[in-house]
Amino acid sequence: MLADLEALTPPLIVCVAFLIGVVLFLRRQMSPGGRSAEDRDEADIEADPQNADPGDPGHGSSADQHKV
Repeated sequence: MLADLEALTPPLIVCVAFLIGVVLFLRRQMSPGGRSAEDRDEADIEADPQNADPGDPGHGSSADQHKV
């Protein structure tokens, strides 16, 4: 019986390590803490003139907007 337990030890260790990793990952992702500007999605970025595309017609007039 001891040989059976020795054979199961490495898979059990890997399984426990995997479960700990999953728990830590989910805990980090589900935390209520604020996300930094780098972590926000592109859709979350506010409409800011600095972020606006110069080729966008809604961006406004610009001298270099129509250069090709």
